[in-house]
Amino acid sequence: MIQVPEDLLWDYLEAPQDLLWRLQRIADFFPRYGSDRKTVELLFAHRDELKLDGATRGLIEEYHCAWQANP
Repeated sequence: MIQVPEDLLWDYLEAPQDLLWRLQRIADFFPRYGSDRKTVELLFAHRDELKLDGATRGLIEEYHCAWQANP
């Protein structure tokens, strides 16, 4: 399960187990959080299920391309 940084859990003692909740919370603060390869892969894979503005969606796609180009 993907880890949510403690800084993003101000309203929870622990992050819920729901993957989409975790990804949404990280996406809300992307790219300050979540720019590592594993998280970007998950954000990219679930981008259509998350509530993303155009700029964040574009950044996730750019990070995904960069990680793909530099394995």
